[in-house]
Amino acid sequence: MTDGLSSTGLSSRTAAALAYGGWWVTGLIFWFLERRDHFARFHAAQSVVAFGAIAALILFFGVLAAASLSFLPSAFQALLGVMIFAWVLGVALWIVSLWKAAHGEDWRIPGASDLADRMSRV
Repeated sequence: MTDGLSSTGLSSRTAAALAYGGWWVTGLIFWFLERRDHFARFHAAQSVVAFGAIAALILFFGVLAAASLSFLPSAFQALLGVMIFAWVLGVALWIVSLWKAAHGEDWRIPGASDLADRMSRV
């Protein structure tokens, strides 16, 4: 658990939670702004990696669903369903990540935490 002050002037836990607040966008902002606090910087990087990937998947399946209307209309509902499923999973992961960061827990998202470790080195 951490309770230090980050270089943004916020507590480490607040900065880490805010990094998840707007998915990858606020993660990117805090990743650029934070220079001192490893906890906040790690969670900002993890937000960029995890929620950037989820947002890319949602966009990818949304574009495929839209394109399928012209080329393969029968695939539209399945692709739309996959897009909605990715969004629901993303929201669930977002809630858990926000909660754990706000409580100072060392929350590591499988698949995203290794890259976030490399990105968060100060």
